Amino acid sequence: MVRQGQGEAEFPQKQLETAFLHSLRLMDQNREYLQMHLAPAADSRAAQALDDMAVESARLERTFREVMELSAPEQPLHKLPLDLCQLVSQMDQMGEEIKAQCGTTLRADCGGLTQCLVWGDRVMAEQICFHLLSNALHAVAPGGSITVGLCRTEQDVTLFVEDDGCGLPEGESWLENRRRFLGGAQAGLLLCRRYCRQLGWELALLPRSPQGARAELKLPLPARSVPIEATVEFRSSADRTPTALQHQLRRELYLLTRKTPQIGRAHV
Repeated sequence: MVRQGQGEAEFPQKQLETAFLHSLRLMDQNREYLQMHLAPAADSRAAQALDDMAVESARLERTFREVMELSAPEQPLHKLPLDLCQLVSQMDQMGEEIKAQCGTTLRADCGGLTQCLVWGDRVMAEQICFHLLSNALHAVAPGGSITVGLCRTEQDVTLFVEDDGCGLPEGESWLENRRRFLGGAQAGLLLCRRYCRQLGWELALLPRSPQGARAELKLPLPARSVPIEATVEFRSSADRTPTALQHQLRRELYLLTRKTPQIGRAHV
């Protein structure tokens, strides 16, 4: 990030974010007004155009927030104990919705673990899980499968998300590959790399045989045991209140299942 010279004004990130989101909300309100006063049967092309605007507006907001997060200065971290099994469980609970909307089977495999505590930041960990699972959802075709899980050794634990999607050709970086296959800025994967650097975690995207890819997040285990009462937002297995991670995944499913025309393509 470029530092401002002495006497120069700092980049007005908050003002830019406020102005952008205000304009986006205004466009959404106008679109909703038109949808309320439009008879779909009378003009199906206009109705489809308004629906496309809703989807692209949501995508634009997500990308903008990710870019703002990437451009923001890194803040000091206060690491707290985090249960990785609960993170995997949060993703696994979305399996029925993912199957119904995308035709993709989501499986969970924690290797027999019922609890796995590490030091970390809950919000960052949820964001990493969201982007890795979102990346896999975009890569697989209907009828494909995704597995999320944990592998533990004496020194570390690996949280993985693997899919049987488009795969990784040899000799190509994982970020460039995902850009070529999936399109878009892929700011979410850049955020994952940034968060991992801050947390001291390792992130890799590897080819999977016979096809697909496997994202691995390697985390060091605590040198000493962590008391369970110290964990962040400890949730019982019976608590089904949607988490921030699950809310994000539902929004992503909405975007994923609503295809919009490519740039330059006319409505027919």
